[in-house]
Amino acid sequence: MASALHSVPSRYHSISIVLHWAVVLGLIFMFISGIMMVYVEMSKAEQYKLFQIHKAAGVVMLWAIVVRIAVRLLTTSPTPPSELSASDLKKATLGHIALYTALVLMPLSGWLMVSASPFGLPTFVFVDWIKWPHISGVARNKAIESAANSTHWITAIALFILIIGHISAVIWHKKVHKINLLTRMWWRKKPSE
Repeated sequence: MASALHSVPSRYHSISIVLHWAVVLGLIFMFISGIMMVYVEMSKAEQYKLFQIHKAAGVVMLWAIVVRIAVRLLTTSPTPPSELSASDLKKATLGHIALYTALVLMPLSGWLMVSASPFGLPTFVFVDWIKWPHISGVARNKAIESAANSTHWITAIALFILIIGHISAVIWHKKVHKINLLTRMWWRKKPSE
């Protein structure tokens, strides 16, 4: 019986925790750099350099999200708190699906936009170590680039709203249900364990 009790963890897998907070930091950088590239006055050389860093970071984010999803699917998640209603659990599930969808769509749309760009600039990850390939068959396609660009911006706005909702839900559950959901996404265990 004791082994059955310990088979369900009180927190997410350590790799999930590391990737969760790495993605949080990555998103902060991506939002700031994306806005700076478009709206902040800077030289073409500075803009080009920031654009290259943003693209490289997008590739890293894509891989981090893919690994995060794989770890989530292959490991046991903590049991949802008993204080949550069926409606709360459904909203949480839909919210997480929407977050993961936006997190995957964001870098994919950026990759498609870069691949279809009339400039055809390469993407290098980790300085000049890895040249990330363009998506084949879309080179210098203005219509695809425009659609990917719109998707990228709409997804960024949707992702920002979903993140606000995600954080608000954590705060709301803490205040209303007295549940500290952050303990599930950190290394400290519950005091009872």
